[in-house]
Amino acid sequence: MNEEQRADNAKRILDDPLVQEAFNTLRQEFLDRWENSPAQDTDARETLWLGLKILSRLQVHFESLIASGQMAKAQRDSKILF
Repeated sequence: MNEEQRADNAKRILDDPLVQEAFNTLRQEFLDRWENSPAQDTDARETLWLGLKILSRLQVHFESLIASGQMAKAQRDSKILF
């Protein structure tokens, strides 16, 4: 699978309403549980923080695939013009 195909797949996944709902639901759940956790429960807070970071990294990874594919397409298109 080339970069443009990977980008198309990543965009399709990120644009899927169920995936968007999952990201939003999980993010909100992590934040709510963190906000309502007892101050002394540092293990739970750390786990929730890690969950937020992993969720963010997953989204950034897909966005990076999309950007890479767009750059590959732009390079391919510029070679066609010249």
